Amino acid sequence: MKKLSLKALVPAVLLASTLTTSPANAIAKFKINEESNVWISLLLQLRGEWIENGQADGSGWRSDFYIRRARILFGGTINRYVDFFVETDNPNMGKDVPIKDNDGNIIGYKSNNDTKTFIQDAWIRLKFAKEFNIVMGQILLPFSHNNATGAIALLGVDYNLTVVKFPPTSNFVWRDYGVEIMGLIPLPKGSLDYRMGVFDGVETLKNPDNGVWINKDDNYRFTGRVQYNLFDAEGFYYKGTYLGKKKIVSFGAGFDYQKDAAADDYEAPTKVDDYKAWTVDMFIDYPLSQGDVATFQIGYINYDYGNTGNPNDGDAIYMETGYLFNKKVGIGKIEPLLRYQSFNSSSSTGIDDTGLYVGVAYWIDGIRANIKAEYEFDGGDGKDQDVFTLQAQILF
Repeated sequence: MKKLSLKALVPAVLLASTLTTSPANAIAKFKINEESNVWISLLLQLRGEWIENGQADGSGWRSDFYIRRARILFGGTINRYVDFFVETDNPNMGKDVPIKDNDGNIIGYKSNNDTKTFIQDAWIRLKFAKEFNIVMGQILLPFSHNNATGAIALLGVDYNLTVVKFPPTSNFVWRDYGVEIMGLIPLPKGSLDYRMGVFDGVETLKNPDNGVWINKDDNYRFTGRVQYNLFDAEGFYYKGTYLGKKKIVSFGAGFDYQKDAAADDYEAPTKVDDYKAWTVDMFIDYPLSQGDVATFQIGYINYDYGNTGNPNDGDAIYMETGYLFNKKVGIGKIEPLLRYQSFNSSSSTGIDDTGLYVGVAYWIDGIRANIKAEYEFDGGDGKDQDVFTLQAQILF
C-alpha cells in the first residue's frame, strides 16, 4: 500500500479550514398562528476524496472535490393533528466520472456537473395519537436502522451503503411511494416504535422477447419495522448519534416483501420470483457520567431473490462505533470512529464487498457544523485501493 502523498494532504488541510465557525441560527421558523408554523433549513456536505492508484493510468493518488449533498429541507405544522415535510437534494455534484475510449479503457476523468435537484422526501402525517399516526407520500422505507437514519446526523462520513440491496427499480434513494402507519407505544419499561407500510415497490414490466413478467398483478410492497427502546425513543428519522442529548439502547427488526418482484434482470427478465428481506439490529448511544458518549451499532440483513440468481441475493453485516470525548479541543470535540460493512452474495454473478473504515469526527457545533475524516482500506469489491475522505458539514 502506498503512503498518502503530500499532494493529497495539502488540499485536505485546506478543505478542513473552510469550516471553522458555527451557523448563527439552526432553523428558520415562522409562526402562522397558535397552531401553525413552517420552517426551512439547508444541509450542505462538501467532500474531498483521495483514491489510491486512481489516476487514469492506474497509478498515483487521484483527488476529487465535490458536493456530496446539497439539500433544502422544508416542513411545518398545520395544526396539532397534521404536519408535513419536503426535502430536495442534488447529490455528488462535481464528482469525477471516467472518460473512456471506444474499447472501454479509462483515458481520463471529468467533473460531473450535469446532476439535478429533485424532491427526495415529501409526506403528510396525520397524528391521531402518539401511539397511532398515518403517513402518506414519498417515504424513507421503514426497514433497518441504517437505511432509516437521516443524512444530517450520521456517525461516520456516510451510510453503510454496501449493505443496502433493495431491488433497483423498487425505490428512489431508499424512498418509496405509499402509506405507512407508525406510532410509539409506552411500555412498563421503555417503549415500542412500530412502522408498517404499503408501497408501490417494483412496478409491472413485461419482456417482449420471452413473455416473462415482473409483478404482472401489480402486487403491493409490504415493509415494516419494530424497535424496542429501553430508555429514550428516537424520532421520525433516526440518528447515528445524539451526542449525549439522549440515552439510547434499542433492538430492532424489519421486513421487506413483494410478490413477483425479484428478477434476474430488471430490464429484460428471464426469471422472476418473490422478493423477501429481513433484518435485525442493535443501537446504543449512551452518555457516560463524565459527559463522554459511547456509540455502537450493529446489524444483519438477509436478502432473498428466490431462484432468479440476482447478484443482490445474500447476507450483509454492518457495524460502527465511536467514543466522543466531552472535553473541547480547540473549537470542537473529538470522536474517534470505526466502521465495518460487508455483503456476501449467494449468486454466482454477485460480488462480495467488504469495507473497513477508521476515522474521526470533529464536532464544532454538533450536527450543525462538523468535520469528519475516514480512511477506507482496500476500497471494497476486491480492489487493492485505499480511499481517504474528508467532509465538512453545515446544517443551517
